[in-house]
Amino acid sequence: MALQEETDKLQEEIDRMRKEIRTDEYSMSIGEWISMYKDKEVNIHAELPRFFDWSKTQKTKLIESLLLNIPVPQIFVYQKNDGQWIVIDGRRRLATIFEFAGILRDEKRDLMSPLILEGTKYLPSLKDKVWDESQLESLPESNPEISFLTPEQRFIIRRAKISASIILKENGENMVEIFERLHL
Repeated sequence: MALQEETDKLQEEIDRMRKEIRTDEYSMSIGEWISMYKDKEVNIHAELPRFFDWSKTQKTKLIESLLLNIPVPQIFVYQKNDGQWIVIDGRRRLATIFEFAGILRDEKRDLMSPLILEGTKYLPSLKDKVWDESQLESLPESNPEISFLTPEQRFIIRRAKISASIILKENGENMVEIFERLHL
């Protein structure tokens, strides 16, 4: 009987917590991610470990993946009661995209310099590319080789998709705990 009671108790705990933690999933275009960031509907600056520690090569490879239609891992977000998304996993990916698009702001909300890409094995002509011509004036580097993507190339990136897995927890789960669970 004691074993059955323990089994029943565990099942009750599982059932209760599964009702409390809900998830949803969306497939979103890069254009949608950019719009949400501009509108402050997505926050990549939460107090979680690991922020912008990718090399320029890693960042360039992400942009290359978007251009070549190589799948990019999903982003995990926690939805606050006001609807804002706090990015728990995928901040480096989103920060890279926002940096390349010239809209990334640092923790102090200052606009960061746009990402200038490197050439890659598959797309060597990515070398010295920026998002668009508006960034040429704001670049700290005076490199005459810097050029920008065509509207068609920007369209490819804006239409690329990265899924969002949204964690909805009624009692305000600790984001650090969720982050740690995603990195077991």
